[in-house]
Amino acid sequence: MGHTQSSFWTVVLIAAIVEFYSLLPERNQDLSLSSSTQKSHWVQGIIHVHSTFSDGGGTPEEIAKAAHQAGHDFVILTDHNNDEARKKGFEKKYEGTDLWVEMESSTPVGHAVSFFSNSEKLRNVGAERVVQATYRNFSKSESDPDLFWSIAHPSNIKNPWSRLDEFGPGWEVVNFDSSWQRQFSEQPFKFLLTVGVYPFNEYLSALRFLETYPKDFVAWDEMTRRGPGHFAYLAHDTHSKVKLNQTESLNWPGYLQTFKMASNVVFLKSPKSDDFETRKKQVYEGLREGRLAVLYQIVAPFDGNDWRIDCDGKTFTVGDSVSFKESCEAVITTPVTPFVKVVRLVKNGEIIREVVVEPGSKSPLRVPLKGAGTYRLEVLAQKHTALRILLNRLVPYVFYNPIYLQ
Repeated sequence: MGHTQSSFWTVVLIAAIVEFYSLLPERNQDLSLSSSTQKSHWVQGIIHVHSTFSDGGGTPEEIAKAAHQAGHDFVILTDHNNDEARKKGFEKKYEGTDLWVEMESSTPVGHAVSFFSNSEKLRNVGAERVVQATYRNFSKSESDPDLFWSIAHPSNIKNPWSRLDEFGPGWEVVNFDSSWQRQFSEQPFKFLLTVGVYPFNEYLSALRFLETYPKDFVAWDEMTRRGPGHFAYLAHDTHSKVKLNQTESLNWPGYLQTFKMASNVVFLKSPKSDDFETRKKQVYEGLREGRLAVLYQIVAPFDGNDWRIDCDGKTFTVGDSVSFKESCEAVITTPVTPFVKVVRLVKNGEIIREVVVEPGSKSPLRVPLKGAGTYRLEVLAQKHTALRILLNRLVPYVFYNPIYLQ
């Protein structure tokens, strides 16, 4: 009896070890964003992060260093109602990574990320004036052509956006900080298991965390159905600081931890400039026009991904608006990967085509389009552990902003 019990628990222990340390197919070992030698018309980076100038746990230099270590081209700092980092000269290039300073504004209807630094009227007037201008822009009582903004963490448990009957130009379709809070509040056991896995398998822990919130995607589709001029992105909203009591805090989750997980790919109209200010204008133009995609590079780098719409021999990409023709077709390319991918073409919020791409496949998909509408693309990856207990599901890989067929 004793020998049988001993053998049973030995098997259980071995199975647990296999499950904790496995992930099939094997992880992508190259966590850098891209090794492409042709990466001249797109950049990748972090949007929405907090420093010691508000409630963050790291300095702007530490944030820039973490972004550089994770392979990012840029990071946009957005402290709460505070632009001191810009005034004190922290907006600059750090070891190949640009750091730009904007602000998270606390308006009467919720938090918004204000991209104000290119505005002649707002760049030097103080944080309070930026908050007021952002809210007046939302309420349509004032317009500044050089100010653009996005709704921040729209479904946050503590600070949700309260006016979903009205949309701004931008939308945080994924917010990591809100995801942590939601999982902890609604699925505490799952959250604790995800955190508990981390010391043994950081990669598996990250993939368990990668979940999207359907409500925010429904609202995103509702926003873009109203036409061009909108953009959606992934917000890290990383603070690297959790208060334990009045005097002590924990620097978790860390900047590098979250920066390695995902990023935003911004497509440029011209090759990336060598000039700091020109690069900023290029990236901000791409953001504002919706020429971007959300990338979970912990799954795989961006190289090899592409989607466009061809109409009468002309090519259109994310953010573009074009008149519908009977000849229009979506052309979708994904990289060769060791895992199964699921490609979803979405029109006006409804999945109109879903294709399973097997490992090793590299032929582009061509999908004839029927009728005008707002088209966007999702690519997901099938990931699982050896016993399929800790993980067995589709995880997000790439989400593209829409192409508009009028």
